[in-house]
Amino acid sequence: MFSSAVYMSLLGRTLLIAFCVTVVSIALAWPAAWALARYTSPKAKPLILGFVIIPYITSQLLLIYGFVSLIQAGGPVMSFLSSIGLADPQASIMYTPAANILMLIQESIPTAILVMYSASEQISGSVLEASRTLGASKGFVFTRVIWPLSSAMIGVNFALTFVQTVGAFAEPAILGGPNGQMLGNTISAQLSAGVHQQFAGAMSLVLLVTSLAIVGGVTGLLSWSRSALSGVSKAGRPRVESVAAQTRIAEDALTTEGVLR
Repeated sequence: MFSSAVYMSLLGRTLLIAFCVTVVSIALAWPAAWALARYTSPKAKPLILGFVIIPYITSQLLLIYGFVSLIQAGGPVMSFLSSIGLADPQASIMYTPAANILMLIQESIPTAILVMYSASEQISGSVLEASRTLGASKGFVFTRVIWPLSSAMIGVNFALTFVQTVGAFAEPAILGGPNGQMLGNTISAQLSAGVHQQFAGAMSLVLLVTSLAIVGGVTGLLSWSRSALSGVSKAGRPRVESVAAQTRIAEDALTTEGVLR
């Protein structure tokens, strides 16, 4: 496998697609999960979560062919794009790497939403209120409060989404076309044909090891960022004292306001 440029290219493409799909899915799902956890009424949450869970009780092939009906020539998506002048009426992104990537993102977003919803629910509103009381900007609150408290669940989200994407074979086989194939297609073809099963096992092992290495590296990076942003070194001691003083001032101000009321 390592001596073949074809298989190494497939491995690199598979890892790159899985990484990009995972990052995009988390980036799209986090704001939706945050809005669901913070700005949605308790009565509407079960209904919305039910819609999110629907893909888990739906056949994978049904999801894929439903997506095909959307992006094929003359379908709703392509008809809309042609109506606003962005695509030819008979054009389609079928059998392209873009169709494969969009399908994988669609399948990954529900998992990402559920995990990030749990992470958003765990962040206490009083912590965010205390940050705003101390005059912290939105960027500071995100990097120093929300990110450290959510990074562990982001690591879990990355692992779940990346692992389920890196082994995909049905999506690229149906939607990817000749330039959108992934290593899972080759492994599936080898096993289905009943020949070179040892080689298919070797490719599966290489894919497993490289996937674990990437997940481990990203998890370690997230852990380091959590420690770097939430932990305070000796050099940052004056900063801690300054924040403590600001906290006392804010508490006194809130107490005074309460007395006046």
